[in-house]
Amino acid sequence: MSFLNPIWLLALPLILLPILIHLWNQRRHKIIQWGAMQFLISAKRMSRGMARLRHWLIMAARMLAIAGLIFLVTRPLSTGWLGMLSGGKPETVIILLDRSASMQQQSSLAGQSKLRAGAEKIVATLNTLGSDFRIYLLDPFSKSTGNRLIQLQRAQDLLDLPASSPTDASVDIPAMLQTTLDFITANQTGRTDVWVLSDSAENDWLPETSRWQAIRSGFSELEGVRFHVLNDRQPARENLSIRVDRWERSMQDSQPVLLLDISIRRSPSTVAAPTDVPISINIGGIRSRVNVRLESDSARLVGHRIPLDQESTAGWGSVELPSDSNPSDDQYYFAYSEPVPYQTTIVAMQSESIRGMELAAGVPAQREATATVVKLTPERISEIDWDRTTLLIWQADLPAGDVAKQVDRFIASGRTVIFLPPLEPTAVSFRGWSWVAWEQSSSGGAKVGYWNNDTDAWMQTRDGQSLPIDELVVHQYCRMQGTGRILAKLDNSTALLVRSTETGGAVYALATLPNTAYSCLDRDAIALYVFVQRALLSAADSQGAAKLFDAGATAAGVAANRGVLAHRPSAWDSAPGLAEMNPFRAGIYGNDQELIALNRPLAEEQPSPLADEALSKLFDGLDVHLVSESVTNDQSLASEIWKLVVVLVLVSLLAEAMLSMPERVSLAQAPTSSANRGRAAA
Repeated sequence: MSFLNPIWLLALPLILLPILIHLWNQRRHKIIQWGAMQFLISAKRMSRGMARLRHWLIMAARMLAIAGLIFLVTRPLSTGWLGMLSGGKPETVIILLDRSASMQQQSSLAGQSKLRAGAEKIVATLNTLGSDFRIYLLDPFSKSTGNRLIQLQRAQDLLDLPASSPTDASVDIPAMLQTTLDFITANQTGRTDVWVLSDSAENDWLPETSRWQAIRSGFSELEGVRFHVLNDRQPARENLSIRVDRWERSMQDSQPVLLLDISIRRSPSTVAAPTDVPISINIGGIRSRVNVRLESDSARLVGHRIPLDQESTAGWGSVELPSDSNPSDDQYYFAYSEPVPYQTTIVAMQSESIRGMELAAGVPAQREATATVVKLTPERISEIDWDRTTLLIWQADLPAGDVAKQVDRFIASGRTVIFLPPLEPTAVSFRGWSWVAWEQSSSGGAKVGYWNNDTDAWMQTRDGQSLPIDELVVHQYCRMQGTGRILAKLDNSTALLVRSTETGGAVYALATLPNTAYSCLDRDAIALYVFVQRALLSAADSQGAAKLFDAGATAAGVAANRGVLAHRPSAWDSAPGLAEMNPFRAGIYGNDQELIALNRPLAEEQPSPLADEALSKLFDGLDVHLVSESVTNDQSLASEIWKLVVVLVLVSLLAEAMLSMPERVSLAQAPTSSANRGRAAA
């Protein structure tokens, strides 16, 4: 139980008043021994036990009534979620909302998203706590100022602001907490409660980033800061997501056509029979419809052909599913144009170690495109043409210093990097990744025990066939430290291919080299060739007249300055002054020179939630109260129980009154005088 006015708990010793009064009354009467009274005392000895019990019950009822009055003043809450408010009510409340795409998951019972339902619960709880404190909302999606704090006049305003509305982007919770720390330190906010609403997705919390240590250290130096983390990782049910894996403008029989590869995935928690899923395809405003048979957790429509006008060299389109439990992943946008030249830059200590990747990168990913490869040693990094480079293959010590900043900008622009381990790993880290040490596989080499064939680098081919990844043999591999989306693992559970979950272009880490001494990737080259080609295609989406970015990525900021051609409608699209939200909303943006397609990040489709233990560890040493439950239920986080306390007081007073009433004596029990006894004897 928690209390809004815990200071009144200091009055609890007052429940001893009935006992003190009883003891005081005993001291007021002087006891005088009188012989005739001994007979009366002896006569009442038989009923003394019941009388004593009755006196104790009266005493207990009076003490309970006083305790109830004290608890009534303290304003108790019906749940312990807020923890023991030993520090009293807050002076400042700061709210951090996870507005990522996965938080738009809706409950079939409540008909609300996790974001909306959680915000309403926070508002109800703050209204219960009172209004004599300052309330701030942190907005991480401000194009002009980045993370900013908005002061609310009242808790109810949280539900009406664009800064609490959903987006199609991911969030960076460590960055939000760092902004909160800086604000508290700079403004001396006093007793501060920090509320965090999230679905604990790993790509939003980034548990392996080195920033957490500084965040914990900074908050531990502050007094009176308490965290309330409302964590709803209820998985999506009956949810489908759609994505266009590849689109290409091509010529077939002198007719320009658009070829689409479309993937549909079903949430793992769903158990459903095979079904036909209708897909709506929109090409420049012209719609068509096609059914895809979904028999398991995923299905693909490969090489779907859509005729184009002869003059149509560029355009945009989208694919859409019927509405389900998460509307954020029911639509996907793309833009197409004439292919751009591909340039791959290879930075390698020994270029012969990755000869197979060089050959794969030299093949154009599209028939009408050109492909070139530039090879550099680590000493010649300054010669990299960052503007022309499409794909960067890095087999050297991880970038550091100014070079790391250049690579970061390259990734932020939407292009792709493949990291390969150096021959002698060092302690250098980049984006939370570092190479640890080379290890030798057991006799005969290690095979691939798992790979993701639904999406990304090694997904199945256009005709639905799986790549022969299980035939790969790895003789030496380098262990990697850090987190990301694991695309392939060896049979000893070592990560072989990992993709970063941070926003921007694709960033991969391959834990071996395509060289006979390390693996068979150069000999059985199908997996290597497909990997490099798909990396090139993904990187090319950020160049040319038609671009593709994740919503919220740094490069997506250019969308704010473009006209809106199409995007998923929402309740706040028509509100004034919201153009700065464009980089965080999926859709098509453009003008006469270029088209930009923004979509949710891949990690938002099926987020990997952190366990309670891992989430608590991030706040190690801090005052944090974590609750893991569905925010879409009708249970409040905290409510006052004063009515129950009033009933308790009334029952206690009524019991005391009844126990204090004198016993009723019947005539048959009335004492008989000596005269009456004489008549009765006669």
